[in-house]
Amino acid sequence: MARKGLLVAAGGAAFLAFLIALVPASLLARWVPQGVAVAGLEGTIWSGRASTVNVQGLDLGAASWTCSPWPLLVLEWACHVAVKPAGGQLAGSLQGGFGTDQIEAHDLTGNLPIAYLEGIATPRGWTGELELEVAAVRIAAGMPQDAEGRLLVRDLKAPGPGGAMLGDFELTIGEGAVGTGALTGRLTDLGGPLRVRGTIELKRDRSYFASGEVAPGPGAGPAVFDSLSTLGPPDSTGRRPFSVEGTL
Repeated sequence: MARKGLLVAAGGAAFLAFLIALVPASLLARWVPQGVAVAGLEGTIWSGRASTVNVQGLDLGAASWTCSPWPLLVLEWACHVAVKPAGGQLAGSLQGGFGTDQIEAHDLTGNLPIAYLEGIATPRGWTGELELEVAAVRIAAGMPQDAEGRLLVRDLKAPGPGGAMLGDFELTIGEGAVGTGALTGRLTDLGGPLRVRGTIELKRDRSYFASGEVAPGPGAGPAVFDSLSTLGPPDSTGRRPFSVEGTL
């Protein structure tokens, strides 16, 4: 009897997966959360694509996805998703439960211009390329709660016609202050005209605080020294402290 019950359950799961495979992707437009808009849906909710995806006013470009049916047996979902924002591309595996606001993402990789996040996560007028290598991140209520990985910024340039080229930088997520209940990271330079050592803390109320020390590096031009002069006089090693805070 037990074996028969298992066979019935397996058959039911297979039939459910078959039904889901036939559901057109166009129905997703009715189920997306508030603040999310999709258009140009093709394929099925199992495997499909959209010509445009917009989240809270942020255009993510075209998207495609492929989902696994087996998490449905425990009322969860799991999909591999790829999006193509202007000038970049991002991909990763997402999973979550139905009726919750929590999402877990794994193996997030990709790149995009930092100007794409202007006014959201980066100051206006700065240019450069952002690369993601995030092994895992847990998101709840629209905010990252835990994460492990790193973000790279290549060819960072300050605003303005005479904006200084500042070099490459790495933010290692999950390092820095501990026991604060906040998402933390350690910021370092990867060589170039600006030396940086610091920490960044993102709290669950969406406030952030970054602090550390900066100094001119090899090849630093007048624009770098002019920018650093706004932080006050350097110490005996040529470093200047900095701190930045705000709310996302």
